[in-house]
Amino acid sequence: LKLVAITTIYKLLLRYISGVLLIDEEKLRVLRRLGLTEYEAKTYVALTSTKSAVPREIAGLAGIPYPSTYDALEALVKKGWVEVARGRPRRYRARSPELIQKESIATVERVFAELEKIYRSSMEKAEKPEIIYTTVGRAGVIKKIQEVLSRAEKEVIIFLPHYEELASYLDHIFNSLIGKGVKVRLTTESEVSLKNIEVRLRKPILAVDVLVDEKEAIIGLPNYSACGWVENPAIAKHFKEFLELLWENSRTQ
Repeated sequence: LKLVAITTIYKLLLRYISGVLLIDEEKLRVLRRLGLTEYEAKTYVALTSTKSAVPREIAGLAGIPYPSTYDALEALVKKGWVEVARGRPRRYRARSPELIQKESIATVERVFAELEKIYRSSMEKAEKPEIIYTTVGRAGVIKKIQEVLSRAEKEVIIFLPHYEELASYLDHIFNSLIGKGVKVRLTTESEVSLKNIEVRLRKPILAVDVLVDEKEAIIGLPNYSACGWVENPAIAKHFKEFLELLWENSRTQ
């Protein structure tokens, strides 16, 4: 143990005598975490110990190969950690560690603020999982149809076996949508009299289908005993293609 201690002290003395700056590992570790390479970190620490220096002097202080000093200095200048002093030979000086600290903190805060926005946005989207919700019972199914229709802003496509069964539930909603400029297309089995709504006839209609703004869709049993609802633009888009095909193959009233 004594031999090891003596050897360590001897090496430290040699480095001190040779002019190499003693740099503790903690400083280097922190600087590496801030994006500096090993040589860049040693170069910057070396420059903080002197007012300015030429590359050969810096190499000696930092204890790195002389040719590598130029690459480290060039990188530090680009990163804003080191400045080039005027005159010949070219001399380099470290920018204030306090300024570097403030700039680094500001950059970290800005980046993490942006990441927080992305994170919150993803969490909000995650609150709406891409699954199909089911509703059971006639009253619940009719209520869900009303809810989805009331959110329409551009277009509604709806297939109902017998519109007259739901007329008392839907007439006022359709009137409100038309007043807002929403386009409504209805396909049913029997003729109906509805103003400003394009109606087509088709037999048989095997399911209740509702599509709103290519965002929300409902598929239900023809007796309104159960339905599935989804809020997913990708699914709604494919569903619209299917309904458009049925619409084109239905006859005008």
